[in-house]
Amino acid sequence: MTASFNLLDEPWIRVARLDGTPAEVSLLTLFHDAANIEGIHGEIASQDMAILRLLLAICHRAMDGPKDLDAWEEYWDEPGRLGTDAAVYLERFRDRFDLRDPERPFFQVAGIHSASGKISGLESLIVDVPNGNPFFTTRIAEGLDSISWAEAARWLVHVHAYDPSGIRSGAVGDPQVKNGKGYPIGPGWTGQIGAVAVTGKNLERTLLLNTVVCKETEGLHEVNSEFDLAPWERDPDGPAGSLSLEPTGPVSCYTWQTRRVLLHGEDDSVTGLFLGNGDKATPQNRFSVEPMTAWRFSEPQTKKLKAPVYMPRKLPTDRAFWRGLSSLIAQLSPSLTVKGAGEVTRFMPPGVVNFYQGLMMYEIVPLSGLIPLHATGIAYGSKEAVVEELVDDVLVLPTRLLDPKETRLVAVVRDAMEQTEQVAGALRNLAANLDRASGGSPDTGSAARDRASSAFYQVIDEEFPRWLASLAEIAPTTGREQWQTLLRSEAWRQQDALASTAPYTAFAGRGEGTGRMDVSRALVFFRAALNKIIPPPDSEDTPNDEEKRTVA
Repeated sequence: MTASFNLLDEPWIRVARLDGTPAEVSLLTLFHDAANIEGIHGEIASQDMAILRLLLAICHRAMDGPKDLDAWEEYWDEPGRLGTDAAVYLERFRDRFDLRDPERPFFQVAGIHSASGKISGLESLIVDVPNGNPFFTTRIAEGLDSISWAEAARWLVHVHAYDPSGIRSGAVGDPQVKNGKGYPIGPGWTGQIGAVAVTGKNLERTLLLNTVVCKETEGLHEVNSEFDLAPWERDPDGPAGSLSLEPTGPVSCYTWQTRRVLLHGEDDSVTGLFLGNGDKATPQNRFSVEPMTAWRFSEPQTKKLKAPVYMPRKLPTDRAFWRGLSSLIAQLSPSLTVKGAGEVTRFMPPGVVNFYQGLMMYEIVPLSGLIPLHATGIAYGSKEAVVEELVDDVLVLPTRLLDPKETRLVAVVRDAMEQTEQVAGALRNLAANLDRASGGSPDTGSAARDRASSAFYQVIDEEFPRWLASLAEIAPTTGREQWQTLLRSEAWRQQDALASTAPYTAFAGRGEGTGRMDVSRALVFFRAALNKIIPPPDSEDTPNDEEKRTVA
C-alpha cells in the first residue's frame, strides 16, 4: 500500500481554541471548527502567517472570488457556510493535498533531484531566528535528525513563503542550473513584504475579513478566477522554476512556489529534503494583486524604471508597529511631489485594511469599536541569505480612524505621532549636549543620542498603543489632552534621568562663548524645545513643580 499523509485528514495545523485549549487539526477539521478556534499557533509567528495565507487562498477559491460584496456578505451572515463550502472545494482536489503522493505531492515536485543525488538536512527546512542563535534549542544534534510529517507540512508551507535567498541545490532538468548549483533568486514572496492581517473574534471571522473582494477594494485589480489559480489546481510544477512568471491575484501571491522541494523520509518521519530554486518573485508594483502589506513610494525605483513604483513596506526591526501607522491609514499618509511623477502618496495601505474600511462604509461591520491588526515579517541579513530577526506585533486601532469623516480624530493621531517624534528628537539633542559638556567625541555623542531615543521609546512603545485604543471611547479633544500630558510628563522624566547621570565635569562644561555647553545650558535648550513642541498648560514656561526640579 502506498504511503500517504493527506492534509485534509491528518492533523498538522497547530491552533488554539477559544477556551485556550491547544489542538492540532487537519484542513477539514479546521474549516469545520473555525468558529470555535481563536487562531493559528505553530512553532513561530512567520509559520502562522504562511499557513494563514494558505487558508486564505483556499477561501478565495471556495468562495469563487468572492465575485462581489453581496456574495461575500452571505458568508458573513451565515456562520458555518465557509466551512461547508471549503470542505466541498477541498474534496474536489483531495489527491493534490497528499504530502507523500508519488506523482503529485502537495507543494512539491515528484522525483526532483540533483545530479549528485545528495539531499539537504532539515536545517534547510526549519528556520532559526535569529541567525547564529538557534531559536529552537531542542533542535541541536539529534533534534535535527528527523521530524514528523505533520511538522514537515508546516515548515513546507513556510519554506515557500519565507525561505532566504542564496545558492540552492541544482535540479536535474532546470536550465538555470550552473555547475550543479541554483544561483540566488531572492527570498520567498511573503518574506519580501510586511504581512498584515485583520484579526476577527474567531478564526472563521479572521478568514472572512482577510478574504477581500478585489473589485470592491481600492488599489486591487478585479481578478479573473480562471487565471488566479492555486498550485493544486494546475498541472504539477517541473524541476525548472521561472524568472519571469507574474502573480495574477491574491491566490497566486499566497501560494507562490518560490522553491522546488521534495521531502524525504520514512513512514513516521521526515529526515531530509531536496531544496532548489522555484519561481522568482519581484516586488515592484504588486499592490494590485497582494492585499496583505502596505506599500511605500520608491524614488530610486521610480527613477530607474521611469514610472511611479511602489515597493512593499517591510516591517522594521528597530521600531514598533505603531510607528508605521501612516502606512496603514490612507488619511495619515503624506503626499510627495516627485520630479517626473507629480504628486504621489507616500504610502498605500494594505488591501485588507482598505477592504475593512469598505465594510464599514456599507455598515456590514460596526463603525465603532476596535480593529486588531497583526503584523509579521522576517528581516534578512547579508544578501538576504540569512534570517536575522522575526518581527511579530499587534496594533489595535479605533475603528473610527478608518472613517474618512472622522477628520478631527485623524488630526489628533497625526499630531500625536509628530509630537512624539519631535520630543524624541529633543531628548536626543539633550543627550548629545550633555555628552559634549562632559568632553565627549562625535562618536560618543551619537551613541548617547541612540541610548536616549531607545530609553524614551521603550516607554512610549507601550503607552502609545494603549492611548490609541482608548480613542474608541473618548472624544478626540480629550484624547489630545491626555496624550500631551503623558508625553510631557515622560519627557521631563527622561530629562531628569539623563541629567542625573551627567558627570561633575559636565557642570563646568566645555567651550567658550556661543560654542560653550554645560548641563545648565543643555537643560535650557531642551526645555525651550519641549515648550515649543507641547506648549505648557498654563501661562508659565513650565509648571511650578517642574521649575523647582534640581539636578543632584
